[in-house]
Amino acid sequence: MRTDMLKKKIASCIKKEQLMQSQEYAKLEKHYLAKSRKNFAVAKLMLKISDTEEIKKMLKISSDFETYDWAIIVAYYSMYVSSLAALARLGFKSKSHVATIAFLEYNYVHQQKGLEIKHLINLTKAHALTEGLITKLMQTKSRRESAQYEATPAITRENALSSLSDAEEFITKIEEILQ
Repeated sequence: MRTDMLKKKIASCIKKEQLMQSQEYAKLEKHYLAKSRKNFAVAKLMLKISDTEEIKKMLKISSDFETYDWAIIVAYYSMYVSSLAALARLGFKSKSHVATIAFLEYNYVHQQKGLEIKHLINLTKAHALTEGLITKLMQTKSRRESAQYEATPAITRENALSSLSDAEEFITKIEEILQ
């Protein structure tokens, strides 16, 4: 069962101090959300620079300059930071992308019990964070890793647009859940 695997992974991450729990972390929620939106704006800027000759001229960079790789990287990080806001809401902080994704999936997709009353009010919205959005987070993470660590022509405008679209949907859903 997937939930059992996630619980074991989370327990292991807590033991390794990749996930930490303290109500002090809840204070970080709004800061993470603001940072997520700022990162998303930077990702959109990277795409705009790649697509706009006037900006390239103004910045005195080559007309064939493109930075789709960084649009993908920053789009992923905008999603990741919004995930940290969701963890903070529950009093957790993460030092690991894998731990963050496991915790997010378990608590916002599969878990229906153990939330405080204020979280139960948002249960319907929480379940709207579907496995599809978790999949998009993981796919964008994969695209980010390829863009960051590989030097291939496979990094395209379409990859960047897809990452930005996924990030916008993901961040917006996290914001809705945390309202």
